[in-house]
Formats: sequence, C-alpha cells, structure tokens
Amino acid sequence: MFHKLQKRLTLLYTITTGGILTAVLLVCFFYMKSSLEAKNEALFTSLFLGISGIFQTESVLSDTWLANAETANDLIIHIEDNGTPLFFPGSWEPRTQREELVKRAQNLAQGSGKKLVSGSPTSQQSPILYFNGDHGDSYTAMVLTLSVDSKTRSLLVIQDITASARQAVFQGVFFLVVGSAGIILLFFASWYAVGKTLVPLKENQKQQAEFIAAASHELRSPLAVIQASASALRTDPLSAPAMTLNIEKECVRMGALIKDLLVLAAADSKSWTLSLKPWDGDTLLLDVYETFEPLCRQKEIPLHLSIPQEELPKALCDKNRVIQILTILMDNAISYTPAGKSIDLQIHLQKKFICFTVEDHGKGIPKDEKKFVFQRFYQGDRSRKDSAKTYNDSSLKRR
Repeated sequence: MFHKLQKRLTLLYTITTGGILTAVLLVCFFYMKSSLEAKNEALFTSLFLGISGIFQTESVLSDTWLANAETANDLIIHIEDNGTPLFFPGSWEPRTQREELVKRAQNLAQGSGKKLVSGSPTSQQSPILYFNGDHGDSYTAMVLTLSVDSKTRSLLVIQDITASARQAVFQGVFFLVVGSAGIILLFFASWYAVGKTLVPLKENQKQQAEFIAAASHELRSPLAVIQASASALRTDPLSAPAMTLNIEKECVRMGALIKDLLVLAAADSKSWTLSLKPWDGDTLLLDVYETFEPLCRQKEIPLHLSIPQEELPKALCDKNRVIQILTILMDNAISYTPAGKSIDLQIHLQKKFICFTVEDHGKGIPKDEKKFVFQRFYQGDRSRKDSAKTYNDSSLKRR
C-alpha cells in the first residue's frame, strides 16, 4: 500500500514541480531567443542604414568597398540600376547560390510591401525579411528603392545569420537537456522526500497493528476466564461462589482495560478535553497515597510520602488526568518492586511548575528497553527476570 502511495505521490510531485520547471525554462528560453533576435535585428538595421546612406549619397561604389563590407559582416550586397544589376561578383560564396538568394529576397520584398522612408517621398524601404537557403542556411534581408527622374535604383542587403540561428537551436537543446535532467532529479528527490514523509505513517500503521493485536490478547484473557468460570458453574454448582467471584474480578479487569482503550482512542482522535482548574498538588498526591497505601502494606512495600513544609501554589490541571497518570506510575512501581523495597511519592516546586515524582527501588528498566517505555502494550523479554516489565498504560501517561 505504501509503495503504491509513494509512487503516486512521487508522480504527482514530479509532474507538478516538473511543470513549473518547464514553464520557467520556456520563459527563459524565449526571452533569450527574443533578446538575441532583437540584438541581431538592431545590428543588421544599423548596417543597412550605414550602407543605404552611402548608397544614396554616392553615385559610384567601388568593388573594394563593397567587398570589404561583405566580408566584414557576412553580407551580400546587390545593387540594380533601372533593373540592371551592378556587375559585382561578390567577395565570398554562400552555401546557396547568390543569384538564388537575391531572387528569393526580391520576391519576399515584393510580397511584403514597402514603406516610404521618412522625409523622402522617392524612397521606399522594406521591413526586415527572413528566409532560408537550400542547405539549412538562414538569411535576413532589407531592400531600399530610390526613384529619381524616372530612374530607379535599388539596394538589396542580405546577411547570413546561420550561426545565430544555430546558436538559438543550441540554446533550445541546452534548455531541453537541463529541463530533462531537472525533471529526473526532481523525480528522485520526490521519491526520497515522499519516502521520508511516509516513514512515520508506516511506523504508525505498524504500531496500530501491534496495538490491535495486543489489545485483542488482553481482552481474550478475561473472556477466557469468564467462559471457563461459566462452564464450571454448569458442571459444579457447589463452586458458584468462587466462580462468581472470578467472573466479577475479570469483568472489572476487562472494564478497566476497555476504559483505557477508549481513552487511547480519544487521545488519537484529538477528541478528549481537559478540565483545567486550580488544585492543591499536595492534596492530589495525598489522595494517591491513601489509595495505594493499603495495597503496598499488604505486599510489604513501604510507601513514603514527601511533601514540603512550605505551602505550594495551586496547580492548574485536570485532577482526573493527574491522578490517572500517578495511578499508572504507582501500578508499575508496585508490580515490579520486591517486598522490602520502598516506593517514594514526592512533590516539589521547580520554577513555575509543580512536579510529582514516583520513585521505586526495584530492578529498573534496562537501557536498551527504555525507548519502549511509551510504546503501547510493550512487554520486555520474559526470559530475563529483571526486565519482564509491561508498559500497558505508558502511552496514556505520555499523553
């Protein structure tokens, strides 16, 4: 059950956190991509404006200047005069034929529509155009057309942006790898975190199963005695007084056990309440002393009561719960204190708290079993005489 729950919770956490991580990485990727594109557009626009400025002011552009401009910025500069291309072979050879790139750029410019250049009714400039070559290469282009005295001159500038496009692809792959690795790490981290979270639940279920088994065992014993006594009554009517006494004793025992189980259930469900009132601590301790003194005297266990001479402040507490806790401690002390050894009941003021102490002088609890003191129905190893202790009511005391 817990393994299946762990897988479901891990999957849920991985999907949730992985979705958040993916969204963050996508935002970062598109932000970097748009920033890179904006930067490249700004650089290309600046180059185009510089070249177009010279193109508009100079009637003749030398091949040397054109070659240097192309080589320095991976450009293709194409100039036409009245539809006739300027004879310039270019300074470098792109992956796709220059003529094909020029044709594609001109077709895009015609389809995109040109806008008048500000302040010049005879100049038209296209927006930035993007297109691809035949071998996975990418380009951007702009066109400027001048119309003067029925003559038309056009400037086409193309820039190879294959490296920049590949950089964007590499960035996408990088973010994809980072996202995938992050989701895998989140899966293992979620698996570990969920596993650690389920440890207390597993322990609680284990204790609950042990509690049910122990409670069933404790209830089975008085029921067996009652059943045996009832059978004896049918077969031997003369033993009725003794058998009736056994039945009554076991009924009282079972009633007390059921009462403790109900208190434990109320504690687990957080449904019990405390009736807090100011009480005299020494009076509470004296009540416990008077309750157990006859039993201790019968078992030849001296019971000593120690109350300070100075008056103690009243304790804000639930009287019944305090007596219940002290009763549990006294039951354990009497059960495991041999005859002749004493039990001490003490009360003292420690800072702002009233402290009750029940101290016996029996064998004590072995160090390796002290951690089980508050475990319900825990019983030490009966093969060791000095450690055969049962802590049936310790969980009540702890609460």
